[in-house]
Amino acid sequence: MVRSGQRILVVDGLAETTEVLKAVFEPLGHSVHRVRQAQLAAIDSRRPNVIVWHADESADTGPRPRFADVPQIVIGKARLNSAAAGTPHFVQPFHYVELLQAIASALQKSAVSA
Repeated sequence: MVRSGQRILVVDGLAETTEVLKAVFEPLGHSVHRVRQAQLAAIDSRRPNVIVWHADESADTGPRPRFADVPQIVIGKARLNSAAAGTPHFVQPFHYVELLQAIASALQKSAVSA
């Protein structure tokens, strides 16, 4: 069961993706925040429960050391490195329902491990 009050962090990407996540998850008691990668160092100390990364083709993406223990989802054409094995990855265009299911699953795993 997913507990309410969990935090979803969206890094880069379209504002529309964040708006969809807010419309779905905030009524359930979760918070959704969007930042640019350049702003990551300045985010408050409260750790997110799930991170949704938007990555371009030039990125070799994998779990960031600072967030290695946080479930992560990648959107974009980035190549996932071997450290990212098992990380849900969506190439655009994708169906939001699949993204929403992946986030709900990650929130559930985060709640169990907390």
